[in-house]
Amino acid sequence: MNWGINQYDPLLAALSAQVQDLEAKLTFLKSFIPFAKMRGTADIPALLLAHFEVVALTAARLSYMCSFWKNAEEMHNPQFYYRSTCSFKLLSIRAVDFHVYEIYKEVLAASNSSASLHRAVMDERILNNFNDSLIGRLWELLCCSSSFVDSMKDEMRILYAGLRFLRSILREHHEMMDEQNEKIGALLGEAGIIIFAPTLSRVIEGEVSFSRSTQVLGFCGMLANANIHIKHFKDQISGSRTIESLPNSSHSLRAPEVSQTSSRMLSKGKMPIDHEVMVGLDDEAEKVIEPLIKHFEDQLSVSSTIQSLPNSSHSLRAPEVSQTSSRMLSKGKMPIAREIMVGLDDEAAKVIERLVSGPEHVEIVPIVGMAGLGKTTLAKKVYNDNSIIYNFHIRLWCTVSQEYNKKSLLTQILCSDKEQSRMDEVLKNLNEHEFLDKLYKKLKRKRYLVIFDDVWDIKVWNELRISFPDDKNQSRIIFTSRSSNVASQVQYGGEPHYLHPLSEKQSFELLQKKVFGEEEECPQALHGLGMEIAEKCWGLPLALVVVAGVLATIEHDILVWKKFAESLTSTMVSGTDQWKKSLELSYEHLPYHLKACLLYFAAFREDEKIGAKSLMRLWIAEGFVEIIEGKRSEDTAEEYLMDLIGRNLVMVGKNRSIGGVKTCYVHDLIFEFCKGEAKEKKFLQVLRGYDELSTFNEPPNLPRLSICSSEEDFIKSRLFCPHLASLLFFDATPGYKKFKLLNISFLFCIYKHLNVLNLEGINLRLKELPAEVESLLCLRYLALVAERMRFIPPSIAKLSHLETFCLNSDEIVSLPDSIWNMKKLRHVCLWTGFVIRLPSNDNGVENLSTLPNLDTLSCLRLYEEGENLLRRIPNVRRLKISDRQTGNGVLNMSRLECLDSLTWRGNYSSGSWEHVEPPLPMNLKKLCLYDLGLPCSKMSLIERLPNLEVLKLRWRSMEGQKWELMEGGFPKLRVLTLECVKVAEWTEADPDSDDYFPCLQQLKLHDISNLKMMPACLESISTLEEIKVSSCGDGVKSLVREIEAAQEYNNGNENLKIIIID
Repeated sequence: MNWGINQYDPLLAALSAQVQDLEAKLTFLKSFIPFAKMRGTADIPALLLAHFEVVALTAARLSYMCSFWKNAEEMHNPQFYYRSTCSFKLLSIRAVDFHVYEIYKEVLAASNSSASLHRAVMDERILNNFNDSLIGRLWELLCCSSSFVDSMKDEMRILYAGLRFLRSILREHHEMMDEQNEKIGALLGEAGIIIFAPTLSRVIEGEVSFSRSTQVLGFCGMLANANIHIKHFKDQISGSRTIESLPNSSHSLRAPEVSQTSSRMLSKGKMPIDHEVMVGLDDEAEKVIEPLIKHFEDQLSVSSTIQSLPNSSHSLRAPEVSQTSSRMLSKGKMPIAREIMVGLDDEAAKVIERLVSGPEHVEIVPIVGMAGLGKTTLAKKVYNDNSIIYNFHIRLWCTVSQEYNKKSLLTQILCSDKEQSRMDEVLKNLNEHEFLDKLYKKLKRKRYLVIFDDVWDIKVWNELRISFPDDKNQSRIIFTSRSSNVASQVQYGGEPHYLHPLSEKQSFELLQKKVFGEEEECPQALHGLGMEIAEKCWGLPLALVVVAGVLATIEHDILVWKKFAESLTSTMVSGTDQWKKSLELSYEHLPYHLKACLLYFAAFREDEKIGAKSLMRLWIAEGFVEIIEGKRSEDTAEEYLMDLIGRNLVMVGKNRSIGGVKTCYVHDLIFEFCKGEAKEKKFLQVLRGYDELSTFNEPPNLPRLSICSSEEDFIKSRLFCPHLASLLFFDATPGYKKFKLLNISFLFCIYKHLNVLNLEGINLRLKELPAEVESLLCLRYLALVAERMRFIPPSIAKLSHLETFCLNSDEIVSLPDSIWNMKKLRHVCLWTGFVIRLPSNDNGVENLSTLPNLDTLSCLRLYEEGENLLRRIPNVRRLKISDRQTGNGVLNMSRLECLDSLTWRGNYSSGSWEHVEPPLPMNLKKLCLYDLGLPCSKMSLIERLPNLEVLKLRWRSMEGQKWELMEGGFPKLRVLTLECVKVAEWTEADPDSDDYFPCLQQLKLHDISNLKMMPACLESISTLEEIKVSSCGDGVKSLVREIEAAQEYNNGNENLKIIIID
């Protein structure tokens, strides 16, 4: 809803449900009247017209009531509540009332009259609309739980699939269209008689059970006949067998029960109808109904029930892993942060020259070349070059892709130099104009460089160009594109910089470095074969690195390489398809389990930077990861990811500060390959947009479905795929959670075999997770977004196989004490935080209820029972806590021996740590502190941690003006962040000693303007690679520049990267 009042109010939820119900009725009537007229019904009985009038008046009355909803104060007035409740009881009507059903049946069973048909294009529209109404009604039936519906569900699913097939046929244009439309009209009439049966309506509304044997038999016969007729029609269309044409008259399609009942007219209430009044009834009805439907669509976000997709066969599960003999490539190997580049130095120098010199006005530099040539790699090399960093005040990046969303692009650009999660909170409520204005202000009076990667259409630039000011200060924009036409259409565009294939020498050099590393050379015995293989890659870097990924995993033997070269010869072709052939070859050389992991990338959006942790947890839930006794599944999954990276099939987006991969992605060509291969192998189906959603006909035993859609398209599609084991949903407008649903209870009630349910693209308007979640007994992975959710029901404990539970809510969530019974839980991540009650049945320390397999817990809010709670998660490795105690040090975490990553947000109290020492686990590798008020004198406790690699001190995490480093401290620290701390003097105990920060690589300073002194040791640390300064005063910037100069003088360190962001 969009009326400025509490969307989660119980009354509004009830009103919303009534509005949606009435909207469905109006939509049905809008489709039924034209269909009846097209089918040859000249006269529509008065009783039916009276029914239409009641529905229309009800809609008008509800529309009038809606006009008062914007007044939140009036809305919560008790008298308003009473009036609304009474009114809605009066407004409760059925789409097909029982007393008019016989007339509906008479109309639907009417003979076809070719003289009354509209032109073919109108036929298709009318048939489509009525078919959509039938699909929607049948979808509701399938979502019902009653003994009769359950007994007939298989036949109903067949009818549902048949109607969706008819929908896809109606979208096609062919020579036999007129004849087929007549047959489809007869089939829809028959289906309508079944779907709108009054007894079924009673079943849906829970009024009666369908138990009378004659009714059951009659209905079963009608349903079976309808399915047979649709199957005959489908066979005829597909040409699978020769059958007689279906009769045009619907009489022959009706079951005996239909013909017997349709011959009778209701004796009561029947009135003569003036034929002239009926002429154009469909047009007049549409004029009345259409505005009412439009009103509700404008006023109310249509709530739909998201489809669930029960279990199916798991064709790529972990047991298969042990059958493969292929060796893993790089177990435990860290990905190379710097890509290996060949032949790009000269190209980069030319582009850099154009960026730092040339005209004063804004200039666009297009980088153009065929797929796989390395356009993005070149753009990254230029973007990260030191001369570019120094020359431009601000550098921003976005990836456009073939399908893009304007707001998503603007978010990418605005967030590309900041933390994504922080910026999302700032940006999520901005409209399009505010976005454009914010970007304009960000760039105004600054010399900027903005990269638009993978541009397919000049439209994207035309939509955003207003936000790029021209201050005549040599600002620059880079486009990378496969199309030279895009480059030629750009205003202020310079000459395109064309990339060409690598030479034979460069091709072999790249292949050699990718197979053997930068330090080794190809053995002389393999040199000739290596040259031959490189030559067959036609100078395409993508093909070369993919082929290198295969060579790195096979024996370095002449016969083995010769056989591979021969297979390459038989598959490689010249032209634009060589990259496809190299991908196919690389894919075929993958072990079985890695094939599944690679194809899974097709479930995500193109060019999406995927969180590595989430991806690996999904792999585990899907059963792709082999279970090895004594080894964490996450470690095995990480080896799989590293193997795919080592084979050059997956690329690293960002590395984690503690080691490992933070985000990853695949090249768009590999993405397209995965999508096609996944569909062909029936491994995964990807649906994008309404056309694909509405015409999708579920193949048998499809295990996984990925959907990217807007709310409106998803609701209209009425997708129902009962055999799925995994559903992943992505909003078409990522980052804004615009897809909103009020109710998903039916999903839990109907689809009981899901293993993976990822609904992070949907904002559930719920305060409490429905108790029906207990029905998903097979669930292993559950990820939700519900901004106002506060409660999780105790019934969640029935999900005994659940391993990962993620919930993004803006509220503090209350978890039930029954969660202590979920022994397989490994990852619990709640965005803002959660509280959890202690088990009521614990009688003492010896009887503690624990979660022995819990690996990740975020973000736990601790109160007086904090230490008692921590005792129950003895093996946790990653922990985020919000300590709401007084900060007096009673929270002892030293017993968490497996903990290697801790984020600790305290409850600041000045001086509270003076007489206590924070006991920290000695195995910590990453520590992030907020609001603890730890005195500088206590920092030695952290400096002594022997394995600490990453330390982030943020927002009042330490207190005091002087921090003196202890000698020999931080023996393994690689990354240090100081943010919003008040320290002024930062020095070392002995300036002459060199026993400080022996491993430090990155130093990040943010908003520490008080800093007047920095340790002298920073001037001589040979491992230092980068200092990043943001929102600091000129004094801090001067200190950093002095360090830069001293580093170059003392160590000859010319590659130290200094990044300063105002």
